[in-house]
Amino acid sequence: MRFLIVILLVSSCKTDKNALKEVKDDSKARTELSQDSKIFLGNRLFSEKTCITCHAIDSKHKAPSVVEIMQVYKAHDADIVAFLKGHAKPIVDTTASQVAIMQDNIDGFLKKITDEELDAIATYMMHVDELSKNNKPII
Repeated sequence: MRFLIVILLVSSCKTDKNALKEVKDDSKARTELSQDSKIFLGNRLFSEKTCITCHAIDSKHKAPSVVEIMQVYKAHDADIVAFLKGHAKPIVDTTASQVAIMQDNIDGFLKKITDEELDAIATYMMHVDELSKNNKPII
C-alpha cells in the first residue's frame, strides 16, 4: 500500500512540474495588443512621456499638433515610429530650435521605450487624426 502511495506522489509531482513548465513557456509568447489596447496604451504613454506638453491634439501649442503631424507623415508616406526611434529625420517642423528640442526628448524620454510602446503611440496618433477627420470628439 505504501508503495502505491509513493508512486502516486512521485508521478503527481512530475505532472505538476510539466504543467508548470508549460505555463512558463506559454507566458513567453505574448499575443499582440488589440487596436483598442494600442490606442489606450498610446494615449497613456503620450501623456506619461510628456508629448502632450508640446503637442496638443488638434491645434498648435508649443509644437505642431498631433493632427498636423499625422497629416504630414501620411502625405509623405513616412514612418513616425522610425522618427521616434531616432532613425529618421524630422519632416514636420524642421527649424533648428524645434529639431533640437525634439531630439533631446527622443534621447531622454523615448530611449527606454519598447517597440510595442512606440507602435502604440503611433497607433494613438493615427486614431486621433482619424477622429478629427470624422468630426468625432477626441478624448
